[in-house]
Amino acid sequence: MAVELPRNLGACGIYGVLRKKHARKIKAEETLASIECVRFRGSNLGAGFAAYNLPENSLTPYKLKAFIDGEDTLELIYRMLSDIHNEDIRIVKEIGFEDVEGSRFHSWSVLLEGDREKLTELVSSVNELLLRDGIKGRIYSWGRYVDVFKGVGYPLDVCNCFRLVEQGIEADLWLAHTRQPTNSPGVFPIWSHPFSSNEWAIAHNGDVSSFGANMEYLRYRGFTSFVGTDSEVMAFILDYLTRVKKLTLEQALVILANPYEEKLLSMNGVGSETLKLIMENRGASLDGPFSVVGGYCDGEDLYLIALTDRSKFRPIVVGEDEDRIYVASEEAEIRVLSEDAEVWTLKPGGYFIASLKKGIIVKGRDNDLVFFHNPCRHEPPSNALDAEGMDYHTLNIKLKELASKGFREIYVKNVKGQRYLGVGLPTGTRLHIYGTPGNCLANFNMGVEIYVYGNAEDDVGDTMHGGRVVIHGDARDVIAQALQGGEILVRGNVGNRAAIQMREYGDKKPFLIVGGRADDYFGEYMAGGVAAILGLATLESNEEPELVGNYVASGMVGGRIYIRGKVSPRRIGYNPPRLDVIRYLKGLLKEKIIDPTTYQSLLDENDLTYNTIKKYLNEKALRRINKLFINKYFHPPTVQYRKLDDEDLNLLLPALRRFFNEFHLPDKLLETLLEQKFTVITAGKQGKGAG
Repeated sequence: MAVELPRNLGACGIYGVLRKKHARKIKAEETLASIECVRFRGSNLGAGFAAYNLPENSLTPYKLKAFIDGEDTLELIYRMLSDIHNEDIRIVKEIGFEDVEGSRFHSWSVLLEGDREKLTELVSSVNELLLRDGIKGRIYSWGRYVDVFKGVGYPLDVCNCFRLVEQGIEADLWLAHTRQPTNSPGVFPIWSHPFSSNEWAIAHNGDVSSFGANMEYLRYRGFTSFVGTDSEVMAFILDYLTRVKKLTLEQALVILANPYEEKLLSMNGVGSETLKLIMENRGASLDGPFSVVGGYCDGEDLYLIALTDRSKFRPIVVGEDEDRIYVASEEAEIRVLSEDAEVWTLKPGGYFIASLKKGIIVKGRDNDLVFFHNPCRHEPPSNALDAEGMDYHTLNIKLKELASKGFREIYVKNVKGQRYLGVGLPTGTRLHIYGTPGNCLANFNMGVEIYVYGNAEDDVGDTMHGGRVVIHGDARDVIAQALQGGEILVRGNVGNRAAIQMREYGDKKPFLIVGGRADDYFGEYMAGGVAAILGLATLESNEEPELVGNYVASGMVGGRIYIRGKVSPRRIGYNPPRLDVIRYLKGLLKEKIIDPTTYQSLLDENDLTYNTIKKYLNEKALRRINKLFINKYFHPPTVQYRKLDDEDLNLLLPALRRFFNEFHLPDKLLETLLEQKFTVITAGKQGKGAG
């Protein structure tokens, strides 16, 4: 049994893996190794797996599985399934009990044939009876192609309970989860993930604040029995949208993800139809922080899906190598099985679709913004500490022991997701990490230098006061949060909410230099320091992709941001929805404060930002519409597109030289970079009505 670790009560661990059509099936022990890698995300109150296999023919029977608390409950379920008046459902074979241990509940299963709609109605009726007078049991899976295994405990406990490894269970697709649903007591296995409905199964991390509306949407459409957790409704909704309403996978996922309206309306006409579909099914849309991984089979193909909320408040990454496609809470779950996988983050409000036969169908972000920096392999020295098999608590103790013995140059290899590395080490220590360090690397760093020869996970350098972090690969979300001293250099790309709340005080001016690109919310609430995005991958080509996502510098009150190339005005700040601006302009037109020509000219603009409308409106009209963009506490940032001047070079050039030296980049490339134009963003004027 693995060492009991302190638990992160605010986060679940989710995982999904799909083989490609040429590759072998995936073993249970491989999936177990990946989800156990984030054991600290779980608890001993719930975990589970779902295994999918694409059938060779359509004659595969349904496998119905139920938790039962005794012989009376078993007799009730068996009687309802074999009722002589129920000619639509036929028992093919009783498998019996599958688990080898359990407290009050045991898992029982049976093979059935018959009409799918009648079976779904029967399951609902049985489950309603089982919950009527207390919890007596639950039918928790009834698909042809999916097999769910879940219970109370950690993933290892559930795996042992169902003897998944001993039986040599293999599958085309696996889902896994650790930790019981947030809003359930987690005492019984009915509350554990994955949740299933017909051929759908999902595992979820987060809190769905729309749970009540989602339940009402389902109740109105005939779903009557729920275990009372926000996670279960997702499986039911996806089942309903695809099975009953016959929507495509992509249509169903965009309804649940519920992206911001302005994103949909910018989709060249397609978005308006999607917005209409969302409004027709608004009770099915999710709100709140969430990330979801799911599996689905239509009998012809097998699908792995993922989605995340529109503000990206829960972690999720996607990966691909030659043989498999992955979805995970943390990159380390993928690295357990694949050192060579390319890994990227979903965009906020994004969804991902891959299938066994077609491979990746929807990447989960704009295709032109998916490029990777694959760092060169660095071989650790022979005296490197081997972190293989260590939990993060043990590894951090060993690092501190080495430091206490006077070691100031420490090397550690085979790092796979261990978190808090570098925290608490003495000033002057140089820590070299070979692998993928977990969350919270270098948090509160005062003067340690950390070198990562690979990618880094979320929350690097949170509230860092000094020292350096040098990452030879990519970094994920929330890097440099509240960074207030020292510097962070990233050779590749960064995820969402990088450089948020950066600050400076006294003579401390922190730096974040990114060699690739950044996702949404870069520099949100930035109050000081310098952040730069270089886009080196396309510097010497004719390509000019935008190097940032949306909402750059939202709420910025200090500091300076440099982004190579021109950034669309709509990506900067948090602009009101286009529809709101148009409605306000229409009101000004009716009051004859603006003329029809001005109104039409504004409608023809792609970006209705404050700086755009300011070019067209007179003082009276601008004063009226100001309230949409400006308030007492916020003013749109100041944006310039230009070459770097002497002041910029004095500030930025020393850090750029350190960046180029650290990653052994040629001086000529730096010269080419300095010849480019940059989007330079600083804080706008403060005060009500400023402008």
